[in-house]
Amino acid sequence: MTLEPDAAQRVEAAFDAAELRTRAPLVCVLVGASTSLDGEFVLGACILALLTPLPLLIFTDLSAHRIYVAQLLVAILAAVLLSLPPVRRWLIPKRVARSAGHRAALAQFVLRGIDRSRCGALVYVSLAEHYIRIVPAEDAAQAISHEQWQAVVDEALGPLAAGATEAALTGLAEDCTNLLAAPFPPGGAADPKRQRFHIV
Repeated sequence: MTLEPDAAQRVEAAFDAAELRTRAPLVCVLVGASTSLDGEFVLGACILALLTPLPLLIFTDLSAHRIYVAQLLVAILAAVLLSLPPVRRWLIPKRVARSAGHRAALAQFVLRGIDRSRCGALVYVSLAEHYIRIVPAEDAAQAISHEQWQAVVDEALGPLAAGATEAALTGLAEDCTNLLAAPFPPGGAADPKRQRFHIV
């Protein structure tokens, strides 16, 4: 689940327009998921399949052939179920997902160079977890309170959870700029080479 190319271009345009209103660089990173845990889910399916023969051997008189077929079916069914995003979202504890999202947001904050801007902010959005984190640089964190940033996040979570990803992202561009424009008014031309919206 991600944005269509046309929608991605509109979101990019929204962040480009937003940066004309402030000298603070504003970058958005959209990811499919902060946590994959592919190895753990494959291991879980394998363990479930390996445990399948034991109760069948103890409590039934099934032949080895039928037990083997049952084991294969359990392995296939478990692998298919554990590959479904809703099942994964249900199985991964929210604390683990939030922690992974937080770490990923901080990594993107450094990767995109916002840490060197002092007044910029990174908007990190994870679709699978319905997770949004805004990481402000030092001066932006001092000028704008955590409660104000959290209000922007809360406003965007509704559309994001409802599947209106484009509306959530364009709303984030507008709301973040509204916060940044007053303490960091426009100063000089915006860098036309800077990419302000990334899908990773």
